[in-house]
Amino acid sequence: MTGTIKSSPNGGSVDETANSDAQYNFTVKYNITTTTQSFKFRKVSATQIQWNSSGSWVDLVKM
Repeated sequence: MTGTIKSSPNGGSVDETANSDAQYNFTVKYNITTTTQSFKFRKVSATQIQWNSSGSWVDLVKM
């Protein structure tokens, strides 16, 4: 995702500073707008992660 954002015509930045083996958080800031998006994922098992959507954790399972 970082590469896609940085290669877009207007660009942006990605902050990936708060991460571990069990949790992956990143924030995307777009240069042309004041839009900032935050994403949070956490590992449950080798085939399952959870995504934090509006304060609730949602299961994402590899099929």
